[in-house]
Amino acid sequence: MSFRFAMTLVLLAGCGREDGALEGNASANQIERLSTPSEEEGDPLTAVRLQPLEPSDVEREGLLGAGCAFSVGGQLLLAATGGDAIVRMQDGIRHLVPSGPIGPTGGFFEDRQLSISVGRSGPAGRAVAEGSSRPARITVTHRRAELEQAHAGAWTCGA
Repeated sequence: MSFRFAMTLVLLAGCGREDGALEGNASANQIERLSTPSEEEGDPLTAVRLQPLEPSDVEREGLLGAGCAFSVGGQLLLAATGGDAIVRMQDGIRHLVPSGPIGPTGGFFEDRQLSISVGRSGPAGRAVAEGSSRPARITVTHRRAELEQAHAGAWTCGA
């Protein structure tokens, strides 16, 4: 008789409680909330919106020198050298890896979430002290959020 009573207690102990609490003191409702991503409030394009870089950002991140840069209206949005590129997003400076050659015609850059392409959109522009500036277009794609934003500007590469 005592064996059956002990087995009944073991089986009952394994059952969940009526209030929905599970092992670890988390309720089924709490687990559902944590496992379901919440919808982000505000402007969804913040995931692909580039913020202007400061000259101090470029210097601090070690990208000074003969490289390339994309700007819109005099505001620097992307700085790149042969092995690194930076942009500023809402969450701060992000480093991107060039996924192809960088040169006067443009370049491709990426990290785990972003893909950025820069391409010349017109003939050679005016010569500037650092190299040549050409009309170009930048396209920023957030792969996970499936968002994209493009801007026309200038692509400048050093000599």
